[in-house]
Amino acid sequence: MLWHITKYYLCFVIAVFFRRIKIKNAKSIKVKGPVVIAMNHPNAFMDPIAFTTNVFPPRVRYLARGDAFKKGIVSIILESFGIIPIFRIQDGGKEGLKKNDETYDRVNTLLKRNQKIIIFAEGLCIQERRLRPLKKGVPRMVFGAMDAYGLENLTVVPVGVNYSKPSQFRSNLFFNLGEPIKMSDYTAAYKDAPAKTMNQFLADLAPKMKELIIHINHPHNELLIEHIEEIYKHTYFKQHQLQLNNVEHDFMFSTAVVNSVNQTEDTHPEKLKILLEKTTAYQNTLKKYRLRDWLINPAKESSLHYGVFYLRFLLLVVSFPLYLRGLLGSYIPYALTEFITNKKVKVIEFKASFLMGIGAFMFLLFGLLQFFVAKAIAPNAWWGLFVLIVTVVTGLFCLWLSPFRKKTWGILRTLRLKSQQPSVFEDLRNQRQSIIRSFEELM
Repeated sequence: MLWHITKYYLCFVIAVFFRRIKIKNAKSIKVKGPVVIAMNHPNAFMDPIAFTTNVFPPRVRYLARGDAFKKGIVSIILESFGIIPIFRIQDGGKEGLKKNDETYDRVNTLLKRNQKIIIFAEGLCIQERRLRPLKKGVPRMVFGAMDAYGLENLTVVPVGVNYSKPSQFRSNLFFNLGEPIKMSDYTAAYKDAPAKTMNQFLADLAPKMKELIIHINHPHNELLIEHIEEIYKHTYFKQHQLQLNNVEHDFMFSTAVVNSVNQTEDTHPEKLKILLEKTTAYQNTLKKYRLRDWLINPAKESSLHYGVFYLRFLLLVVSFPLYLRGLLGSYIPYALTEFITNKKVKVIEFKASFLMGIGAFMFLLFGLLQFFVAKAIAPNAWWGLFVLIVTVVTGLFCLWLSPFRKKTWGILRTLRLKSQQPSVFEDLRNQRQSIIRSFEELM
């Protein structure tokens, strides 16, 4: 019941929380038969909530750590959202593992009813850009359902979850759905050799999931890859005629970068060390002058003059009343959300989930507070609704204008650097070109 009440608000919250979000091949799970969704798990509750709200209908349920199901209201709320507890030995000991028999029975029943269920195939939540070894819980669940009810039409859909900045507000999110795996293809082999077939299924699933995510072989290359993604993106997109605002094209670009780095690590790791030194020095200089890479990009030269700055500044001045209204209506819930999350959340994998959850509650609370205050003061009750609408619209405008404002001041700082320290600006451009040339030699 709670899910049906809140799902529309959650759709709005998710749309605001992310700058851009896309699900590729959603048709893979929009089928009549039962589906198990095998997903990687970098971002705690955010992964399933963002997925379920964006593919609805159908409704998708998912498994979560059993130790989160405290007795009382917490357990009731989680269950109402379609979350099913699954216990690991470190969560509930042997007693917890015994409860998994009930969990598997529930999953089997749901699959028999042609429901869709997410299982996090790695068995843990960790914020890394790579696929961890898959756990045996996936084949155990899938083949267990087939044993229980003979679900010949059961399919497993591998899903890759890819964030641009997984722990940050206003990042990008790309759900990459692979081709469904028909479990009927394993039926004959499973009857003859169950254990061997389950292992073979897991061996087949892993590479299918791996190709759906950004997989960096060596963690020490993550910083270099982040630098290259920022510096080389515009050049690569122009060369390959990709769209800058397309998250799927972002994935294609990141995949190309990561593949090049992975291959070079195996053949010439010393080249990556030299390149990392270059990118680090370049990024440190940018930070020193409070600049971003796009301001140094020669392709953005048309934006780097005072005419553009004055036009952008004029827009900021004209829109300031709307911006101020949005700020007044949203700053307190935003600040409280940041404060509570930073104080309470120590595990990075849970930060985005808490930002979204606390923020959704705080903004709803303060929006309703403004509504009732206006309704009590104004002679007409419709004024309360008008104030609420104004709060939402100006808050969204404030959210859009904030990066525009930051870019405007970035342009001003760049213009001042060009006029006051031209040698520094030219050195930054030369560093940038040297980095691009060095990386293109690796591709």
